Amino acid sequence: MFLEFLSRRYWKQFAAIAAVHIITASYGVTVGWPAPIIPLLRSPDTPLPTGPVTVEEASWIGATLCIGGTIGTVLFAIIHTRFGKKVSLLLLPVPHLVLWTLLLVGDNVWYIYGARFCSGLTGGGVVSVVPLFIADIADKRIRGTLGSLTIIFINVGLIFIYSCGNYLAYDTIPKIMLVPPVAYLLLVSFLPETPYCLLRKGRIQEAEQSLMFYRNISDERHRTAEFTTEFEEMKTFIQTESTQPPLCWADFTTPEAKRGLFIGVFVMALNQFSGIFAILTYAGTIFQLSGTGIDPSLALTILAVINISGNFTSFAIIDRVGRKILLLLSALGVGLALGVLGAYSYLLTIGYNLYGLEWLPVLALSMTLFLAALGITNVPFFIVPEVMPPKLRSIGSTISATLLCMFAFVCVKLYPILMETIYIHGTVWISSGVCAVGVVIIIFFVPETKGKNLNVQTVEKQ
Repeated sequence: MFLEFLSRRYWKQFAAIAAVHIITASYGVTVGWPAPIIPLLRSPDTPLPTGPVTVEEASWIGATLCIGGTIGTVLFAIIHTRFGKKVSLLLLPVPHLVLWTLLLVGDNVWYIYGARFCSGLTGGGVVSVVPLFIADIADKRIRGTLGSLTIIFINVGLIFIYSCGNYLAYDTIPKIMLVPPVAYLLLVSFLPETPYCLLRKGRIQEAEQSLMFYRNISDERHRTAEFTTEFEEMKTFIQTESTQPPLCWADFTTPEAKRGLFIGVFVMALNQFSGIFAILTYAGTIFQLSGTGIDPSLALTILAVINISGNFTSFAIIDRVGRKILLLLSALGVGLALGVLGAYSYLLTIGYNLYGLEWLPVLALSMTLFLAALGITNVPFFIVPEVMPPKLRSIGSTISATLLCMFAFVCVKLYPILMETIYIHGTVWISSGVCAVGVVIIIFFVPETKGKNLNVQTVEKQ
């Protein structure tokens, strides 16, 4: 049944988003790159002629990605607002090509900082543009499923770097990673601009052809009443949007706007302060400090596989179960799993003999990432457009994505320092506490948005 579903009605939507996610997977490689590489850079076998990097330098290697992400989010938001989604998508590989070139030719930590900054530019573009592109082209019945693909493809990149990073030569990885952006450009260049962007430019016939492409309608004879209704809704929505006064402060003070912005900021804060991104960045270091006897290379591969298994689970059930329940179960599960990891680390620190339990940190981290993948790490990227009032959807998504990068900077910069000062248990217990607070907020304030019509003018109530 799934193959029939994929091959007939929706396959062009899947194909288009899979092409776009080539750059997402490549970005996933850069997200996971520090996990196997930072322990190498800090060791006597470092490939840098200047010698091993310090803890402070390692924290900046992680954090400069987030600085680039903050700038990239705003930059690509401006680009897609002025020039459309397709132009912004075609520009995403540019900083990506620069970053791997810098890592290939660089011989000191400043080249790495520059490369990580460029990685952040691409990542900011991914979180700024890709969710809106998906919202523009996706049928509402599978919008959640298609939204889940973003984090799945990021984790495809993580699996590659986690499983191969310790075995490939330092300069081999950049050579491999210069290839995907070329394939991405070739495929994305054939995709039409989204119907919404074309309608905003007054190109109605092209917009209709674009919607026919993404709905897999070969010619006008095969247009259905459902297609006509959807296109008329789009035109009405854009006409209403064009007659509205320019965005002003009053638009941000309505109950719908306040609620949408609060939820957007909250889910992005939960995404980062739960510690998931920092854990993915420093997983290799965490294994070194946690006392596990399992080979770090094997442990990283296990983590990546478990993580993407959670993504596929979310992908399969999100449009049936819904956003809210997955976000709630994810926050609850991550909080408990991090609590267990912290307890193990604390008992080890105070001298308890935990012989025979060396596998527990791997299990706790695996469960953390699996449960996070059900909701915390993917739901925020497509729930934000669903909870924002239509007039604020673009600017609200930009605000949320920008704050996401700022939150990520704080977490990634502080995590290695906290692990040195209050140890692993203190660090992950903070994240566990954030998840506990998140559970309460999800229960009382986050609505269910499954199947929501994005052309409606208000945020739906629970």
